[in-house]
Amino acid sequence: MKFDILGVGNALVDETFYVEKKFVDSTNLFFNQFKSISYQDQEDILSGLPSDSAPDIVCGGSTTNSLAATSNFGSNCAHICQLANDERGKLYENNLKENGITSINNFYHEEVRTGRCLVFITPNSERTMGTYLGASEKLIFNEDFIEVANNSKILFSEGYQFTSDENFLAFLNILKKTKHTTKLALSLSDPGVVQAFKNRFKEVFNVRKVDYLFCNKEEAISLVGDNFVKELSSIAENFVVTNGAKTSFLVENGSYSEIKAKNVKAIDSNGAGDIFAGAALNKIIEEESFLNACEFGNYASSKIVQEKSPRLSIDQYKKLKADY
Repeated sequence: MKFDILGVGNALVDETFYVEKKFVDSTNLFFNQFKSISYQDQEDILSGLPSDSAPDIVCGGSTTNSLAATSNFGSNCAHICQLANDERGKLYENNLKENGITSINNFYHEEVRTGRCLVFITPNSERTMGTYLGASEKLIFNEDFIEVANNSKILFSEGYQFTSDENFLAFLNILKKTKHTTKLALSLSDPGVVQAFKNRFKEVFNVRKVDYLFCNKEEAISLVGDNFVKELSSIAENFVVTNGAKTSFLVENGSYSEIKAKNVKAIDSNGAGDIFAGAALNKIIEEESFLNACEFGNYASSKIVQEKSPRLSIDQYKKLKADY
């Protein structure tokens, strides 16, 4: 079967809590950043919440969030991710199907749990994450992945995929064996991840130039320094650097542009970068220019930050595109 976009990413069930900053400060998490922790660490953190705290539960992971957007916008999507044989794994796979995403991997871990990400949103919409990667960081490579990749228009992945040895080697193996007729898209994910795993990013860039790179300003600086507009041009043919509520910087085949952010009241930044990439990828598949694609991404991200969720409902995605 042929696909528009094949994702390779972490499969995480997101449990989101809205808390005061003092609660985050009472944990050993990195404020407004991602940190990999154990399942027991998660349980210890949750024990410090009020007894009546109930999370918003979403089947997430950065790549999955992007695929959910682009699939509901009309692209034909598939996903390579690793689940466990447990209730969260079943929940996750059912959610992929509901969003029109084909699950490629049919192997399920027995000895570890499906990954879970605790997301703590503070009043200024900052996002702090404590993530138990579990099965999601133990991707088992399968040669069948290569055939699917070579029959897809775009291979898309996330920086979080580089944080485990198994996942990185699986992705690198897929990338090296995928024909260049399949374009490569990459989201940098998190400045801390970029800093900690910079050598792995460089290894990917040595394999091939990225066709479509998505990142925010902090991630870009972590990767290449302050002169990121010039330096990213040696890594990517097309890239966009978002900057929260400020202007985004974009280069398309050597041509520089800027995109003004929409003036909205953000209540939750979780998922903004994911829907930006998903929206842009959908327009790229529809053969729009990278600039036009990112303008749609900018519009979509302005909508998600007004929601208390990293994802929209299927109907909301369809309405968003119809209204654009």
